[in-house]
Amino acid sequence: MNDADKTREQLVNELTEMRRLITKLEKSEIRREQIEKALKESEERYKRLFESVTDYVYTVKVEDGRPVSTTHGIACQKVTGYTAEEYMSDTELWYRMIHGADQGIVIEQVNRIFTGEHISTVEHQIIHKDGSTRWISNTPVPHYDENGRLIAYDGIITDITKRKKIEEEREKLILELKDAISKIRTLKGLLPICSSCKKIRNDAGYWEQMEVYVRDHSEADFTHGICPECAKKLYPEFYKEKK
Repeated sequence: MNDADKTREQLVNELTEMRRLITKLEKSEIRREQIEKALKESEERYKRLFESVTDYVYTVKVEDGRPVSTTHGIACQKVTGYTAEEYMSDTELWYRMIHGADQGIVIEQVNRIFTGEHISTVEHQIIHKDGSTRWISNTPVPHYDENGRLIAYDGIITDITKRKKIEEEREKLILELKDAISKIRTLKGLLPICSSCKKIRNDAGYWEQMEVYVRDHSEADFTHGICPECAKKLYPEFYKEKK
């Protein structure tokens, strides 16, 4: 093999290696773009999920009753209208926000926390910063030191406004249905009726006029008139046969 052939072969090999490297770089670039796209989509999904969550936790120190932290500030502001910073700077804000009709059950819950009694989740109303009323579920979780002394408690807050509205609408519908059903009375079964005077025997064994019985056992009522046959019989002077 002469020098020209060797040079040609070397060039071919170098070109082949360059093509291989270019292909590898292109594939690497594709993978990098795919990874970046997947990360971006994941971040967007996480952001949407994070912003849709309405649960948050606040911690209250027992020694001074001061809120010391609030997790998920976005949810806190979404549910109450107030920022976490506003809670941290105003120790009375939470109590002022509780709806007047429900302050009693919330105070009772706090008393149970301090006395070590059994505590459970309570549902109560709050006044949003914009003046609207919201329903929340409040679950307290007490924290004790090594000596069993209460040092703080967490409150797990969940917005249940939508659920409460559905329950209220359901209860309203049930009452409307019950009211409607109570107004509907139907006649069914065999009715003992006199073949002569057409009176009906009631459940107590007494005979009643048909219209009275039907009126008392249904939503129907009667207006009185007279049929042509009876009119001819009772008032023949008004129904003389025409020649």
